[in-house]
Amino acid sequence: MLVTCPQCQFARELPEDKIPARAQVATCPKCKHKFRFRELPPEEAAPDQEIPAPPPPAPDQLLPEGDIWDRLGAAAPEERPGQAPADNPFAADPDQPQVDVPFERLDQFGFFPGLYQTLRRILFNPQLFFEAMPLRGLGRPLAFAVLLGEFQIVFQLLWSMTGALGESPETAQYGLGLALAAAVVLGPLFLSVFLFLETAIFHFCLILFRSGSKGFEGTFRVLAYSNAPLILSCIPVVGPLLGYFWSLSLTVIGARRLHGASLWATLGAFALFIGIVLAVMGFMYYVAATVPTAGK
Repeated sequence: MLVTCPQCQFARELPEDKIPARAQVATCPKCKHKFRFRELPPEEAAPDQEIPAPPPPAPDQLLPEGDIWDRLGAAAPEERPGQAPADNPFAADPDQPQVDVPFERLDQFGFFPGLYQTLRRILFNPQLFFEAMPLRGLGRPLAFAVLLGEFQIVFQLLWSMTGALGESPETAQYGLGLALAAAVVLGPLFLSVFLFLETAIFHFCLILFRSGSKGFEGTFRVLAYSNAPLILSCIPVVGPLLGYFWSLSLTVIGARRLHGASLWATLGAFALFIGIVLAVMGFMYYVAATVPTAGK
């Protein structure tokens, strides 16, 4: 059962057999908001399951940033007469300090709400998102990255067609159909290959700096979900540029938070990664520029 806080959107998938049978009210371990997560017949409901208004947190009650579970998980509801702490379903699985990615739970969230919630969490709370992100395979992160990459390609073609990028609209429209077909057919393949190569290089750099504790899968998921700012490609000219630099910053934040590495080790690995990518691109440009000359 997916339990979602209506105030801060903290969500967790909990086994049905671990949720107390009479529990109706949950206390969010993130924001402490109490809410009713399901309705039960009156004869099955636990007594005194009212939902009091959540008091504002006092400054001295703010938790330190050190441990993710201090901020996300282990908090039980406040004990009141007639209510046992186990009535809070968020306390049913205290050994999983993780928050599900909505895009990986589309059966629960739906496609567009799941995509929106994932984008919002990555863009506006990346530290928490990456630190609490579970490792559950490559398929969904790959689909997310390809989807955002295709979104960027399509909008770049559309802006080119309108002349917003400085090209002649007539010239751009002439090849638009072919370019869109190529983007739809070949785009996912090239985006997928590029993401795997990018991950291999970056994870190699993280290993050199002893900062890849969560393995290749962790680095892959960081790079895949760091594509979230590509949503800004719908803004001509400045959107892709802003999205690109925002994506780079998310990569550093995500790698540091997920792998639990120090800031300087992560920055060192990232700088080496950028250097390798630029060197490869420079070599390819050099070969493309000199090979035709050598063939004359």
